[in-house]
Amino acid sequence: MKRSPLLGVPPPQPPALQLIYDTAPIGLAFLSPDCRYLQINQRLTEICGISVEDHLGRSVRDCVPALAEAVEGIVGSIMKTGDPVIGVEVAGQRADQTEERSWVTYWHPLRNPAGEIVGVNVAAEEITQRKRAEAALKASERQFHTLADSIPQLVWMADAGGKIFWFNSHWHEYTGIAIGETHSHDWQAILAPASLHEARERWTQALEAGTPLEMELSLRAKDGLYCPFLTRTVPLRNSAATIYGWIGTHIDISERKRSEQEIRSARDAAEAALRNLRETQDSLIEAEKLAALGRLVAGVAHEINTPVGTSLTVASSLERKTAMVAEQLARGNLKRSTLNDFLEVSREASSQLVANLNRAANLIQSFKQVAADQSYSNQRIFDLGDLTAQLVTSLLPALRKQDLALHVECEPDLTMNSYPGPYGQVLTNLFLNSAAHAFPGGQGGNVDIRIRAAGDQHVEIFFSDDGCGMSLEVKRKAFDPFFTTRRDQGSTGLGLHIVHTLVTNCLGGSLRLDSEVGKGTSIQLILPRVAPTQAGAG
Repeated sequence: MKRSPLLGVPPPQPPALQLIYDTAPIGLAFLSPDCRYLQINQRLTEICGISVEDHLGRSVRDCVPALAEAVEGIVGSIMKTGDPVIGVEVAGQRADQTEERSWVTYWHPLRNPAGEIVGVNVAAEEITQRKRAEAALKASERQFHTLADSIPQLVWMADAGGKIFWFNSHWHEYTGIAIGETHSHDWQAILAPASLHEARERWTQALEAGTPLEMELSLRAKDGLYCPFLTRTVPLRNSAATIYGWIGTHIDISERKRSEQEIRSARDAAEAALRNLRETQDSLIEAEKLAALGRLVAGVAHEINTPVGTSLTVASSLERKTAMVAEQLARGNLKRSTLNDFLEVSREASSQLVANLNRAANLIQSFKQVAADQSYSNQRIFDLGDLTAQLVTSLLPALRKQDLALHVECEPDLTMNSYPGPYGQVLTNLFLNSAAHAFPGGQGGNVDIRIRAAGDQHVEIFFSDDGCGMSLEVKRKAFDPFFTTRRDQGSTGLGLHIVHTLVTNCLGGSLRLDSEVGKGTSIQLILPRVAPTQAGAG
């Protein structure tokens, strides 16, 4: 571009070139060595809002004083060195606008045929939107980094090829590696040696397939100890579904592992206690010749299953909640309120686990204590009246402690071929149950036992008291194992259950309970004179 010796401006351009100059999407200008505008297109005038005509012949200092010093420095450098200056960013706002705009400028010398620099060509491309996008991206990254630093997990980010370029502060705190000393593969460098090969292989597979990775790994802390972590890596995709990076998280599951171990230990302890309980029950059955071992064990197992089942339910719920929080973390939308709720749920779950497992342990201990060592003879022939009289004699000390009167009526010559031990335990349990529950507060009363023949093959034992009686709800559950209305006073709820088991299984009979509140209780037993041999065997 030649400078006109008369006008001090370049000679007129060919129409086609001038059209390109005026309609170019970027700003173009030609400056004289003393920084005056000799040519400028409309696009460049948008920087300061001054028209093309008002630029021509005027200095940069007159048109855009805020940029004058920088422009004069660039032009002076080019005039001195002859080297172009490129990539200079300019930011500012016009007087008639409030928003700040950004441009990137390129400065090249223009030489005459003799090689002398006669001016500087300027090209300016607006990058306002790009700068805003960059600022928004940086703000988003700062926000993400702040969020990632605020959660208690170890977090890192990698490029599409898996090269890690950022770790959060918890990573550096856990590993003891200072910022700036971390290499792109340090998350693998601190893996436990036993899982290093598998982790690398699966990470490579995830990178190749573009799929998430999840596995449990042990990471070495700054003290040299390894802790278990749930490791997740998730690919980051743009709008075209192309992977542009990866985010990895390591969630410390030490507490979960400890809880799982405690639950396993508690379960093992409960199972051991159940085995011990069954052994205790076997001893009871051997001592008392109870044929109802199966039903009794089922009752015990059901009673223990309640706290153990509750514990397993709480543990399962805690596991699901942990997975949900981890999933939200992996998606990047974990809220502080959700994290706080998770911690509160974890504390409550731990409390429930301890309470229910303690309840199971106390129940087992109570059953051991209540297991009495009573013996009875094998099946033999005996007189029912004589045996009943002997039993009543053994109950006299209990009668004196409580103001109770025991009345016995028994037909003579009631010969039995049965089991005297279980029969004696039935009457003893019925009497002790009546004394404990029918006469609260030590009040006096009457207990009646009437025995008579019921045809040629059976006898009827009618046991009754004039105590407080039972409600309909209590009556329905009276023979259930472990049901009692006085557990707080040490009752186990096994007395009437053993009565029912002995009568129906060992002695081969049946029983019926009648009771109303305030009208006492009566129990009718119908026993065969010859007990089933198989019922008493073993």
